[in-house]
Formats: sequence, structure tokens, C-alpha cells
Amino acid sequence: MRELETFIETDSKWAKEMATFLLKLYQESEKATKVLSNKGCYYIEYAAICAQADLEEPQPIKKPKGKPLNSKGRNLLNRLLKHKDAVLAFAFEPYVPFTNNTAERDIRHVKVKQKVAMSFRTFHGAEVYAHAQSFVATARKHKQNAFQQLCRILNGEQYAFQRT
Repeated sequence: MRELETFIETDSKWAKEMATFLLKLYQESEKATKVLSNKGCYYIEYAAICAQADLEEPQPIKKPKGKPLNSKGRNLLNRLLKHKDAVLAFAFEPYVPFTNNTAERDIRHVKVKQKVAMSFRTFHGAEVYAHAQSFVATARKHKQNAFQQLCRILNGEQYAFQRT
């Protein structure tokens, strides 16, 4: 969606249609809580938008050597075509979120620590930090108190998370 927004700002018709289509699909799946049936009609609409994008985006510029040079819009279109099942998975697969914001939030702490400290002093230190952050993120996802769960683990109790 973020990349589509960039093209929408430059008045790309196909990008606006694709964003509208994905948001409509998201709403129809009741904000990704209900799995939709009738995959076929959605795939047909997706393919039609991609076909329109193929007409709107400039063809690759052939170079004497190497791969042809694509525009950014053509690169996005190629990724949308290649990964169409992954793009539409939120509507047809249970537990697949509409966005990857959670994953981005989970790695943000590591990147901030890396920027502030310039790097981790040892690979082992980076691993320990990653394990601790992963544990805290998992506790939050299970709606558990991270501090209490850490105390339980440090007191020798085994698997501390229970599904809610």
C-alpha cells in the first residue's frame, strides 16, 4: 500500500485502482477477520488491474548488455504479479494480517539499538538482545505482562505463554 500511495500521488490510474481493490477486499473480509470464498472472481479483478498497469507503465528499456531497465512502476507491477498469492493472502488465509506493521515494529528496536550504539560489540551480544526482544514481543502478542513472564522464566518455570 505504501508503494501504491507513491504512484497515486503521481496520478497513476492503475495504482489507485489496485489500492481501492485491496481496501475493498480488506473491508469485505471484515477487516481480515473472515476468510472470503470465491477466490476466482477476486483473482480475475486483480489480473485485470495488473493488465491495465502493463499498458500504463513504460516498457523496459533494452540495454546492449544485461537485463532491461524497468521503471519503478514496472518493478512494482512485476512484484505484484510474481507474488499475487502473498498479496491476496490476507483475504483467503486465516491469521494472515493485512499489513506487516507488526513485523516492522518488532525489528525497530534492534535497528534503533544498532544506530545508537553504532553496532553490537559481539555477535553473541546481538543474539542475546534479539532473544530478549523476541520474548518481550511474544509476551505482548499473547497479551501477557512481559516482566511477569521474564520473572517466571528466570525462576525456572517452563513455557510461560498460554493462548488467550
